[in-house]
Amino acid sequence: EKGAFTGAHQRKEGQFQLAGGGTLFLDEVVNLPLPTQAKLLRALQVRQVQPLGGTQPIAVQVRFIAASNVPLEREVRAGRFRQDVYYRLNEFAITLPPLRERDNILHLANAFLAEASAELDRPCRKLSTAATQVLLRYTWPGNVRELRNVIRRASLLASDVVEPEHLAVLPVDPPLATDHAQEPAPAGSSLRELAQAATVDAEGRAIRTALQATRGNKSEAARLLRVDYKTLHVKMKQYGISAGAFRKS
Repeated sequence: EKGAFTGAHQRKEGQFQLAGGGTLFLDEVVNLPLPTQAKLLRALQVRQVQPLGGTQPIAVQVRFIAASNVPLEREVRAGRFRQDVYYRLNEFAITLPPLRERDNILHLANAFLAEASAELDRPCRKLSTAATQVLLRYTWPGNVRELRNVIRRASLLASDVVEPEHLAVLPVDPPLATDHAQEPAPAGSSLRELAQAATVDAEGRAIRTALQATRGNKSEAARLLRVDYKTLHVKMKQYGISAGAFRKS
């Protein structure tokens, strides 16, 4: 309501009201604090909400769908989730198996790669056989969200085909070979020196690609690269990269 807190200059409808007559999706409902769960219970039981700063309850007609990445039954037993809220939400439950137990990992990976390539204007649209083996071997504790982030990052690193080395967030078995012949190593270079040089080269290319995709917006580039703003700033200084050069492109 208007005047409910500093800066509340006009009345705004909340999510329950905006979803009136439709569906409200509560993602990771398990993370709701207990006091907020009590407010949710009122909405579930009597279909009413009390706007912040308001004096009268408002009726809402909303269908609720909730998702959780941990079993709510366990959270109820641990006292972290209200039992009454759990029973209200648990009218019809659908249990999704973890990504590692599903057979559509590669289908999702290819879809995410196409999405990232289009959004970030990247030519990379293919996973190598070796890269698909890495994706299938990984256990995916972060499930579909982790897969999407990994593929988006790989699309920034790869210039054509995604290889295992572009899946840097994943543990890659050393014996795993790529589809193409490796370039000969410079004489006198140690394995560690070669690895460091490859990392620096890939890191610099990824930063430049992210800045190009975001037209020099460092905050958005940091989000794409999954690093904080300060880290990106330090890396750009290290590699002599200027965001201004990408704002003109």
